Amino acid sequence: MTQEKMRKVITACVSAATVLLVLLLSFLIYQWITIGVKNRRIEQLENEIADIEKTLQEDTEEARWYEEGPGKSWAAIELGYVLPESGD
Repeated sequence: MTQEKMRKVITACVSAATVLLVLLLSFLIYQWITIGVKNRRIEQLENEIADIEKTLQEDTEEARWYEEGPGKSWAAIELGYVLPESGD
């Protein structure tokens, strides 16, 4: 193999390796960005779930209060119902 052919082969190998390296790095950077976006979305959804669970807990406690005697009486008064007087 002549020296010129050897130089062309080496140049071709270096060029191919450079292109391959650039493609692989581009792919890795794309994947890192995608993972970051998905992780941010997961965190956002977990925060929304926590807020919904908190609201559900508060609403459950409020419903329990309205189901009991004082809550029912309070709701009836707010709606304009007149509670019967106790017959002493």
